[in-house]
Amino acid sequence: MTNLERWMKQLGDRRGKKVVFLAHCLLNENTRYLGGACETGAVPHVIQECLDQGFGIVQMPCPEQHAWGGVLKRRLIRYFGAKGTLIYQTRNIMLPLLLWYTRMVYRRYAKQVANEVLDYLSSGFAVVGIVGVDGSPSCGARQTMDIRRSFELIGQLSSKAKREDMNAIVLACLVQGKGIFVKALQEELDSRHLSVPFLSYNLPTELRGSPYARVFHHA
Repeated sequence: MTNLERWMKQLGDRRGKKVVFLAHCLLNENTRYLGGACETGAVPHVIQECLDQGFGIVQMPCPEQHAWGGVLKRRLIRYFGAKGTLIYQTRNIMLPLLLWYTRMVYRRYAKQVANEVLDYLSSGFAVVGIVGVDGSPSCGARQTMDIRRSFELIGQLSSKAKREDMNAIVLACLVQGKGIFVKALQEELDSRHLSVPFLSYNLPTELRGSPYARVFHHA
């Protein structure tokens, strides 16, 4: 028995040694895109599932906050309703540059999260899952967005657009696949030979006001 194992046994406590990694906005909808926050703070159903099953909650960073101009993603706002302007006309040139920069930033935070997953696993904890947000261009686990199409549509927003118009764009641009951050995180986990399931929170369901679908079916 190692010295660490001896002290862990001697100082045993109630920790359940099961954790789940949650996408940032599930604990803080204040980082959602404008129009996308359906709660004042956290998503209560997801939190309650974690509490009911005794999971520790690890909040992942919001990659969009770090790559796209802070909490309000100011680098994207300039495209809202920009049809007819130079920035809209040059979007096919600017979008590849934005995506290149996005992937570079996301890779840094994916490494950070993967190292944290490794720390838990190597310390004898179970990482029950990593919960992404389907419908997100960054954190979608099974559904993401067609980013090019979404840029075209947000550029066409009128000055009188409401949150329903913004959310309609999100729903219209859904495609199957992983978001940019989830892809980067999966690659980082694979490079460390770590196998952790990716689970999905269904943002489109939330936007439509449909009944909540459980995240942890078989945990």
